[in-house]
Amino acid sequence: MLVLLFAVSVARSGEVIGREFDFDGLSDVDEREALMMVNGAEGGATDALYYGGLLALYGKGGVAQSSARAVAYFRQAAEQGHAASQTALGRLLRHGVGVKRDDDASFAWLSRAARAGHPDASWLLGVAYFERNDTATAKEWLLLSTGGRGGGLRDDDATSSAEVSPDAAHWLGVVAEYEGDFPEARRWYEKASARGHTEATFHLGLLRAYGRGCDQDLTRAAILFQKAASEKQHAGATFYLALMHLYGHGGLRVNYDAARHWFQRAEATNDAAFAPKAAEARRELEHSLAMATSATQGTLDKLLKENERRF
Repeated sequence: MLVLLFAVSVARSGEVIGREFDFDGLSDVDEREALMMVNGAEGGATDALYYGGLLALYGKGGVAQSSARAVAYFRQAAEQGHAASQTALGRLLRHGVGVKRDDDASFAWLSRAARAGHPDASWLLGVAYFERNDTATAKEWLLLSTGGRGGGLRDDDATSSAEVSPDAAHWLGVVAEYEGDFPEARRWYEKASARGHTEATFHLGLLRAYGRGCDQDLTRAAILFQKAASEKQHAGATFYLALMHLYGHGGLRVNYDAARHWFQRAEATNDAAFAPKAAEARRELEHSLAMATSATQGTLDKLLKENERRF
């Protein structure tokens, strides 16, 4: 299960590109401002190149969505030393968005941005080291993003939850879980969850559900899954919430309608890890319910015929 969760966390490590401008797919951009930025980008202005890359990446301000164009803008700004563009380019290269995937190039750009002090690049570089099985260096960069010193920083040495990078804290939890230190994983997940990190809330729910690093508490797990499912419609949380309704776990009553609802919600995310499982579970549930209904109807028909013969 840990391998699956690691893969899911990599894919969902937070949409960091442009979040300082609230480029989350929902925010609007004035088209006149966008045109000025694109003109500036075409002229090679560094900040305009970065903003133009965001407009192209998300298709905002009347700019046609084009990941390839975004990559071109980010690359030009990155070569001029723009740390946020280096971080964006590293992310896109890592996931093969608008460009052929290149892990080595991604690593190089994230390294440059992290050493320039970009906060997101620091924890992303930590993740990159973790993917390369260098957990020691991974923790150093992740701890740097939490405001820590590195070198074995513990929970009571770290900054408060309000100051900790939720992304870095979440990944420190993932690294600790990978190393089998579940109490340490729980501490970092709790810090990240307190800052609204949905993936950490989901992982924390799993630790509670399976009793890893803490006493098993299905009721608390259900609450955490509900939180993650409601805040960001987290695919894993919706799937596990459906299972809890299906089997009546976590203080929930068996409720097949609620289970089907949450399976459908998980399907709708199109998440590669959980949507297929949710679809299969929903089909099996519906088939079982149909079979039960058919059997019940058959029993009723038999009773009616017996009554007709009697009278």
